[in-house]
Amino acid sequence: MRKSILSILVFLLSFYPINLIFGQSSENCFLTDFEEKKASVPPSVNADKPPGAATDTVTIQGDTLGKVSKYIFGNAIAAWAGAHDNPTFVEGVQFLAPTIIRFPGGSWSNGYFWNGVPSDVPDSIYDGTTYNSTTKTATKNQFWGQTGKGGWQTTPNQWYALRDAAGSEGLITVNYGYARYGTSDDPVGQAAHYAADWVRYDDGRTRFWEIGNENGGPWEYGWMIDTALNKDGQPQIQSGELYGKHFKVFADSMRKAAADIGAEIYIGGQIVVYGESSWNSVDKTWNQGFFKEVGDSADFYVIHNYFSGGGSTVNGILTFASTEVKKNMDYIKQDIQKKGASSKPVALTEYNIGFGDDPRMIGTSFINGMQSVVLFNELIKNNFGLSCRWLLVSGEGNLFYGGSDNNYLNHPRPEFYYTIYLQNFTGDHSISASSSNKDILCYATRFSSGETGVVIINKNTTERVVSINANLIGVGNNYYIYSFTGGTDNDPFSQNVYINGNGPDTYQWGPYENLNSIPADKYSTGNEIKFTSPGKSIQYIMLEKGTPIASVDDKKSTVINEFKLHQNYPNPFNPATKISYEVPVEEFVTLKVYDLLGREAATLVNEQKAPGNYTVQFDASKLSSGMYMYSLKAGSFFATKKLLLVK
Repeated sequence: MRKSILSILVFLLSFYPINLIFGQSSENCFLTDFEEKKASVPPSVNADKPPGAATDTVTIQGDTLGKVSKYIFGNAIAAWAGAHDNPTFVEGVQFLAPTIIRFPGGSWSNGYFWNGVPSDVPDSIYDGTTYNSTTKTATKNQFWGQTGKGGWQTTPNQWYALRDAAGSEGLITVNYGYARYGTSDDPVGQAAHYAADWVRYDDGRTRFWEIGNENGGPWEYGWMIDTALNKDGQPQIQSGELYGKHFKVFADSMRKAAADIGAEIYIGGQIVVYGESSWNSVDKTWNQGFFKEVGDSADFYVIHNYFSGGGSTVNGILTFASTEVKKNMDYIKQDIQKKGASSKPVALTEYNIGFGDDPRMIGTSFINGMQSVVLFNELIKNNFGLSCRWLLVSGEGNLFYGGSDNNYLNHPRPEFYYTIYLQNFTGDHSISASSSNKDILCYATRFSSGETGVVIINKNTTERVVSINANLIGVGNNYYIYSFTGGTDNDPFSQNVYINGNGPDTYQWGPYENLNSIPADKYSTGNEIKFTSPGKSIQYIMLEKGTPIASVDDKKSTVINEFKLHQNYPNPFNPATKISYEVPVEEFVTLKVYDLLGREAATLVNEQKAPGNYTVQFDASKLSSGMYMYSLKAGSFFATKKLLLVK
């Protein structure tokens, strides 16, 4: 028996090399300051459930998928957008409360010098976007290094001020391109020292750093260099292997600077997804070269994605958002295993959600808001550690529309409203949920205070009546709902957002002026959690904490037809949890708990059982925090599930 259990655990671990959940190990830099989260039940008004039977069912299994990193809800600014000190803009950012703000942003990072442009830079640099792979030539353009000392460019101090005002952490993208196009005898060392000087100046204010921006892209400074000006024998064209070598120089220099000032920093390096199928020949071998050189020296891996697929239909756009994140993470997992690389948490340090050429569709539609909700939840579900949306203001896909009057707060775009509410309905652990309808997407998270946040995305054009089966997690006497819908303008890409029927007031796009006072619809749980989901809508749902309830369907029959092992509740737990199982015929039953090395931690059941439903309590007060497995054996039936003890 012990041997068979151990072999099964080894088999399971082969799919989950890092504490069973990829990117969720004890070394995850995005979870070192993980905090439990308590739900805030919203103000509400009583509402009536829709009559009749539900058309669709969402089931919350309650199986823990991972911790929710606080850095998922991040954003970015660009140094070319100015001081970022407009009072109304700052107030709006405070309201949005991004958990992290990236700087100096985008391709400018590889041409931005935080403390002034040095003298050892060329007058002109090759434009990699004009590179001819046959003749190996490209045109040169005048190089305008950005000073970071003032003028119209954002200075570091202005970025620090915005961060402080918003209560946000920061992510700094240091100038890696300088290591390529610098004309000193040691451009790599010079660029690394320049980055280290920023670490010292930062003085512990910023924990997260990344080396360069999209360095494998021909559009970046340093992708192609003039070898006649280079003095350390670098090749003309960038590669992942070269970047990996340089990354270690940067990381060593920056970490030494951090140690000198008593600060702890985490440094990310760029990888690519779908590299082998990329149109860019450099990307095809990027990961192989980078992984080979960087070894274990990166704290996290960096990717970018602009999520512009899905065509021009609402269903296509939302479906692409719901599948692309997982594809990215699956590729990374497989590539790490294939190339024998170190497993690290993954950060999406730049992304946007614009799509298509129609101006109705680029950052201004309520469909963008729906897309953002799907993306955020997929990032959480797939255990990403950080994401930074491009960008807060003054860009094509910006979140705050500046306008000719420069009154930023007058024009927060649809995604602004969706994001604010989503943060309030997202707990600290992601749990599994499923839908009976492929066009009804569902996500769930648990709060340490016991409540459950559920997000429903209705991709249909028609209204549905949805019920939630929460048997395995429990629910209290009430549940609360905010429903987000679009307007009738610019169909199907309305630029207006309605929250429980409250729409735009003085300004376009959403109910900004009464955003804090909109009440949730409050429903009595009774025998069923049920609500209306309009076509093309999102529901944010808060389930009060409570013991497991019986759904209407469960009351139809008490006949047990098969052996079943249910997910423990609560999960995660501290120090006790309950495990339920079902026995259809009399059988000798064993229920045991094992650690990840296959060592028996507890025997909960070891006796003959008559047919019936059973629940046993597992007290883990004498065990250490961590992931465990529990297994039920009855005759030829065998099942195993995982549980998480968090002390």
